[in-house]
Amino acid sequence: MAEWTDYQHANCCPCHTTRKIAYTLDEAAARVGVSARLLRAQIDNSYLLARYVNSKPIIAHEDLVSWLSSLPTEAR
Repeated sequence: MAEWTDYQHANCCPCHTTRKIAYTLDEAAARVGVSARLLRAQIDNSYLLARYVNSKPIIAHEDLVSWLSSLPTEAR
């Protein structure tokens, strides 16, 4: 559970137990260890689903996990 939280001390007090449900491109990229540019390309090619607040892409946690799970398990 703690791996989804954005705080180093996630369970020490009630104010630090909230999990993010969506990420900006930069946050999502940091979560999975790739560049925001790569994620943008994945969105543009319809491999990763993004939702938009005006023109700003937001990636739901579940969509990021689904995208990551869909990647090959071996290098090309």
